[in-house]
Amino acid sequence: MTLPLAAALLLAGCSGPANEAAEGSPTPEKTQSSAAASTSEGSEAASSDQPSKESEAADTDVEDLPKYLKPYPDSTVLSSARAKAENGADSGKLEEVSLVMSAKAEPKDIFTFYSKALKKAGFETYGDEIKTKSAQVVNFRHKDNEGLLVVTIAKDPSEKANSIVTVGGNIVP
Repeated sequence: MTLPLAAALLLAGCSGPANEAAEGSPTPEKTQSSAAASTSEGSEAASSDQPSKESEAADTDVEDLPKYLKPYPDSTVLSSARAKAENGADSGKLEEVSLVMSAKAEPKDIFTFYSKALKKAGFETYGDEIKTKSAQVVNFRHKDNEGLLVVTIAKDPSEKANSIVTVGGNIVP
């Protein structure tokens, strides 16, 4: 769905100057080569955006995540990851974790679920809940180490009854 939109934007940007009468119309050769370039760029982008079946299966595997970062009940896991943090002074000491899912539930119920799970794991809320038109965010920090997690709940633009839930940040392994 985004590919046709991206191609249309790309073609609109490559169609020539805004004042074509002053600059003259592009020749058929220029138009053809521009369209060919746009098509090849679009197909390259499409092939790089499409995950392989092997990586797609690995992206939704939550077995590597800590027990307190389990998917919300009856949600659909869209992606998950766990890796050593490689940037900054804490490189190697922390791990980056991420869990993204689609859930059909009220934001308050989702926040309650993760608040309970994270508190059992030694996390506490950090700062105030942030609300915008399309998302709600709550930060959690670990009481005893440098762990910091963020729970974000946003409206799913493609399915109004669902929320996109993201739990991610840095943990001490």
